[in-house]
Amino acid sequence: MSALSTFGQTQQNLLTSLLRNREGLTVDHLTHELNISRNAVNQHLNSLDSSGFIDNAMLTSTGGRPSKVYTLSSKGLELFPRHYALFSNLLIGWIRQKLDDAELRACMTELGAQVALQFSPRVQQHGSQSGKVVELASIMQELGYDAHVENTSDNKKEIIANNCVFHQLASECQDVCTLDTSLMENLLETKINHEECMVKGGDCCRFSVAG
Repeated sequence: MSALSTFGQTQQNLLTSLLRNREGLTVDHLTHELNISRNAVNQHLNSLDSSGFIDNAMLTSTGGRPSKVYTLSSKGLELFPRHYALFSNLLIGWIRQKLDDAELRACMTELGAQVALQFSPRVQQHGSQSGKVVELASIMQELGYDAHVENTSDNKKEIIANNCVFHQLASECQDVCTLDTSLMENLLETKINHEECMVKGGDCCRFSVAG
């Protein structure tokens, strides 16, 4: 089921109209396209705007009053089907033809380090390692990992991820998991052990933090 199908039919039609008219549509245009009242259009726009699915801007027309124009936001565009998994599998297949296993792991390690750069200030603002681990789990939560921190019996920290964001890709090539550990090691500046992995049959992805 696509994300778009979770909306009512009128909102689906409204979002699709905005997809097909990237320059934006006014309330009047949407009223005509959807064949519903202005009040109804405004109610749907307010709901979608508050959820971050649409943007709006004032358009000044020559000789007339400025009118508000509505467009799909980046979040709204993501409601429509994307074939990221297909592209990722094609890309990783091509890379595997060009690189041996060691080179592929090195590539994933470098990618993890690059991703870490954009989040490093958030982690490094914490003085304690415990605070850094909690911040890292928060970042992973935002990235879709459904992550949280747990304490082990010997009072060490583990990050538990209930969602593998690269699951289909990692199922085809387990070296992709190196990106996760590289991201975490670069942010925490310590060794990360991938203790349990969903791709290998685990109930979750469990990462233990050294030290």
